[in-house]
Amino acid sequence: MAELDHVTGLEPRGALEAFFQSPAAASAPLAIVMCDLVGLKEVNERDGFGAGDACLRRGADRLRSAAADATILARLGGDEFVAVFTGPTAADNAERAATSLAGGSSPPLRAAAIVQEKGENSAALVGRLYAIVRRC
Repeated sequence: MAELDHVTGLEPRGALEAFFQSPAAASAPLAIVMCDLVGLKEVNERDGFGAGDACLRRGADRLRSAAADATILARLGGDEFVAVFTGPTAADNAERAATSLAGGSSPPLRAAAIVQEKGENSAALVGRLYAIVRRC
């Protein structure tokens, strides 16, 4: 079992990638929320990395709260977090979490939800998600 991310306490990117290769990911409907912290670079430059780490922890806490029913919560790296929902309510749960995350301000987050299309592999799903988040 991989260690949790040392700053946020979320699963690391490797755990997320392993999940996408698992039978559970292949057989269940998937929906993903991706969010990123707005202004982390500026916080790091202005107030130092300790303040940036505190922002990352608060962002991870917001993700845990908004996506408590997610199958996996992970830090992709930098300022990006992911919540993966599975099962018949995955799409609704992901949309609800994304709306909740984008609505807050401490720290401000950009968030978007995406539902896996029939036959879509995880790499294509994550690529589509990145494109959507960048437009938020």
